[in-house]
Amino acid sequence: MSELENKQRNAAAQQHHKSGRKATYEEFDQLGLTKRNIEYLVRFKAALAETNVLAEKQADIIKTMIDEILAAQKKGITAKGLYGTVTEKVAMTVNPPRKPAGPLTKERYLIDASYNVLWFLILFSFMYAAMFWVSPAQAKQGGVAGITSIILSSVLAGIGMPVVTQLFAPGVKHKHNALIRSIMMVGLFMIWMVVFYGTNLLPAGLNPVVSPIVDVVIGVLALVGVLYMRTKYTITSGLFAGRR
Repeated sequence: MSELENKQRNAAAQQHHKSGRKATYEEFDQLGLTKRNIEYLVRFKAALAETNVLAEKQADIIKTMIDEILAAQKKGITAKGLYGTVTEKVAMTVNPPRKPAGPLTKERYLIDASYNVLWFLILFSFMYAAMFWVSPAQAKQGGVAGITSIILSSVLAGIGMPVVTQLFAPGVKHKHNALIRSIMMVGLFMIWMVVFYGTNLLPAGLNPVVSPIVDVVIGVLALVGVLYMRTKYTITSGLFAGRR
């Protein structure tokens, strides 16, 4: 490519860039924003466009910011005073800080507990199914837990997980000091151990060792339940907790 062609290409790119910035300025110009805040939004929008945030999400973010900046203007606060620098705002937008869990409400506990029960069912079911296939002789001699033990252990571990997580959750005002909370956690673990090993002492009629296929089916159904809950609810504590 000749030097003239390079210059023409660069000039065209610069003209396109200028046209894009002009259109962006016009987009914010009639909203009642100050020139300084318009400049902030123009720079933020350009920087956000370079990230992996979806275009639809970017539009929602910009709209929310406009509302917040307009409200802040009435108090004499600029966009920079509200969000920090453009670079800081982009970083906070792309990687927002995780909010503290807050108090464990009844509704949140039921959701988190149900989610964790399903996860423990997945782990125990797949683990014992794998053990059965790897060493069937050992499984028949009592190396694999019975279905009653798997279900009760999963339920107890699941309903206890949110409580254990809450004992050391940041941003929560705890009633007891760290030592007492550690003792409480150990106590909950000991209760689970008693239930787990106690149910394995039940006669085979009350705690039968089922086929590994049955274990896999239970695990798959529990996995479907986990995926559904992750799309419908915000899971705040327990195994692999997090928003969808």
